[in-house]
Amino acid sequence: MNSNNNYKILFISFYNDEAYGLRILHSILYHKGYDAKMLFFKLNSHRKPLTEIEKNLLYRAIIDFSPHILAFSIVSPNFKLYQNLYKTIRQLGDFKIVVGGWQASLHPEETIEYCDLVCRGEGEDAILEAVECLQNGKSLNGIKNIWYKTEKTVIQNEVRPISKNLSQYPICLIDNNCSASIEDNQIVYEDPYTINTRYGTIIGRGCPFKCTYCSNSYMANQLYPHEWSKIRYRTIDHVMEELSQARAKIPNLKCINFYDEVFVPKAEWVKDFFDRYKKYINLPFYCMFFPGTCKEDLIKIMAPAGLAGVWIGVQSGSERVRKEVFKRFYSNKTVMEQANLFVKYGVSVKYDFIFDNPFETSEETKESIKLMSQLPKPKAFNFFSLKFFPKTEITDMSIAAGFITQKNLEDQLEIISPEYEISDERKQQILKMVENYG
Repeated sequence: MNSNNNYKILFISFYNDEAYGLRILHSILYHKGYDAKMLFFKLNSHRKPLTEIEKNLLYRAIIDFSPHILAFSIVSPNFKLYQNLYKTIRQLGDFKIVVGGWQASLHPEETIEYCDLVCRGEGEDAILEAVECLQNGKSLNGIKNIWYKTEKTVIQNEVRPISKNLSQYPICLIDNNCSASIEDNQIVYEDPYTINTRYGTIIGRGCPFKCTYCSNSYMANQLYPHEWSKIRYRTIDHVMEELSQARAKIPNLKCINFYDEVFVPKAEWVKDFFDRYKKYINLPFYCMFFPGTCKEDLIKIMAPAGLAGVWIGVQSGSERVRKEVFKRFYSNKTVMEQANLFVKYGVSVKYDFIFDNPFETSEETKESIKLMSQLPKPKAFNFFSLKFFPKTEITDMSIAAGFITQKNLEDQLEIISPEYEISDERKQQILKMVENYG
């Protein structure tokens, strides 16, 4: 450690105890010797309303730690919550406030009004450079990915080239000395992962698809054109180091979730990785696939290594809706073939479908019910309501078509849950329709 250990940074996440990106940034500063801590404010359940006691616990934790920098990672659905807390937080000290995450990347102009610095895009290199400048009283001018306020204006530094080597960064920490969480009207000074039964990670970053409802389309089209669509994979050693730590530090660990947008590594990587995974980790694991991308040769490797289940985003039973509205190009035949492959190898499947789509007719919604009824058992579903996020293509399409207005968008973000799921009652209604179809 060096003199950096007197400089304090407090990272805060909302409704996310995994917070993968925030944990990496924390780890980078921790390994540079900074006194960096993480606070997980509320965990995963939006059905537990935020209480005044919990707000006051948050404020007290900030005062007690007395950070030089307060760093928030925020998704757009949580920005209204952050705005509501900001006025009080701003009065708790003379620390600098940094905001990153999807909200900052999609809406930096709005976000900078409620902080001192905004980090756009990937933050691993930018956060370290910004902290070093703030610590030493130097100008932030020229630090790529950073926007910051001066007395008269907002300086908008350009976006830096995308990081090609994700394995150069330290793995995220699981450490009770670095973490606390606030839930159920109490603050607990331990990493919430230590009492979890799952661990979530990614093996790569980026997405080759440009679905209109997803914020990845903005990253691919605007922030990192020609770069975001190319998936950058970590080394096998780097991923194994992280999973070995999880295996050692989470006593009741039952499974691993790979949260890659689409799990599409090359077959050689898969074979080498899962040979080691089976030998050293040996836990059931789950991942996400785009319909038609998981061939039988991959399943033959992954299933014996512990592939217990997958998520598949079908989104609509209407091929027109998928192609013209969502820009997802595959047939119902492809969906069925992919489903049957997983069932053949004993892999459970949960299918995602989107409802409340103004571009979809009632007859096309029935096509979703039909397809769901035809999918092989065992099967499960996630049902989502289509939501409109800032600067996504589906939002622009809907505004142009007159389905929503900018005011509708702002109102929606006040009540949206990051899970975006429909109500349990409506879910049961849909399942009944699937059961009774035909």
